[in-house]
Amino acid sequence: MFGAITVRWLTACGGALLVAIAATGCGENDTQRAGSDRITYSEANEPPKPFIERIAKLLATASTKKDCVQLDATNERSTFRFECPAQKRLRRSMARFEVLGAAEYGTGAVVDYKSRKVENGAILLFVAPDRSWGISRFGILTKPSTKTSDDDSRQGYADILDDYLAAVRERDCDAYMDVAFTDGKKKEEVCQTIFATTEQLAKRLKQNPSAEPEYQGGNATYGFYTLETARPKAENSTFSIVRSPDPKSSRPYAVLDVVPSPTAADQRRVREQLEEQQRNGPSSMEPSSKPSDPAVKP
Repeated sequence: MFGAITVRWLTACGGALLVAIAATGCGENDTQRAGSDRITYSEANEPPKPFIERIAKLLATASTKKDCVQLDATNERSTFRFECPAQKRLRRSMARFEVLGAAEYGTGAVVDYKSRKVENGAILLFVAPDRSWGISRFGILTKPSTKTSDDDSRQGYADILDDYLAAVRERDCDAYMDVAFTDGKKKEEVCQTIFATTEQLAKRLKQNPSAEPEYQGGNATYGFYTLETARPKAENSTFSIVRSPDPKSSRPYAVLDVVPSPTAADQRRVREQLEEQQRNGPSSMEPSSKPSDPAVKP
């Protein structure tokens, strides 16, 4: 059923899973300074590179359940979940983990890397509602993309997302099969599982007919969009899209994941806090005590 785009990623046990698609907290954060007194803002509470390096180190070194607290927290907000402690094969691979490139695209990010078992790997991240990074895809085998341009891909990203949203809205599983990454599953299974999970998104689309996706950025291989809806309550989702490396593919694009992210109001509150901190100086660089506000770390 699928065969035009080939995407491989490591499973948590370190083995490789081949799937085809075709036709028929603790690093630097948003208060890092550019210069001595300038606060810069990011959608997430730390850059993707130190985050994923910390995860790789935990995977390589965690040997008992008590070592898994941070990985468990990451698993809770991610769609890709790690076994912890990791199996020996993955631990050995992560012991030689090296980031080749990392780029943020609004509420999405791509990390290119190599490890003992992988020469050209990619990890896809998204900003979860608490502004921490979540992992949507781990160990995808694609050429490094973080230093490439989206000039030739952006229109394809927009077109495939429009088709995806139409399929979800109209509850058309056949159309969904043509535009979504389905892990090589058969139609019956996709319709009962993956497609079934889009019912809530379909309701949001119908209740907010004027809502439009907003491009967050991307590169030659991956693109990211957000879609925010106001009814029945404010919700924001991040969509990740992949482009096939095969220029002759009859289905060159596919939507990979849809995941929750902070709303515009959530991000606005954080920006306001950062601006106030910048005006008032270092003495005000403390997290907000309001439980409804995302944490702002010094």
